Amino acid sequence: MDWDKEQRQEWLAEVHLERDRLLPLRAEATETTIELMRTSTGQVAEPDLVPYLNLTYLLTVKRAYGDDQLLAFALSLANWAVAALDEVAKVTGRTAEQVIDQYETAIIAARESAGADEDDLG
Repeated sequence: MDWDKEQRQEWLAEVHLERDRLLPLRAEATETTIELMRTSTGQVAEPDLVPYLNLTYLLTVKRAYGDDQLLAFALSLANWAVAALDEVAKVTGRTAEQVIDQYETAIIAARESAGADEDDLG
């Protein structure tokens, strides 16, 4: 058997088992995701606050419910992010890859700008 194919099969089997194990946590993870989205999107006027709110949710879930619920919550967030990105692409007439490229370019520019600002201070 091809090594890559064998590795893929093992990986897929592990993913299926993990999905089945986390499935009972999905409803609560989705509710928590909706709550986080409502809270965080209500604060977009203060973008520096949003990461702190999001981290607060993550830490609260981990401390209150443990790693499995945190993983289910992270999966829910990732699923929502993909769906939202797809919706933005459709509404703006772009591909999802083009939307990702736009954000990635903005992040790279911000990092370069921050690096230049630090160089100016030194």
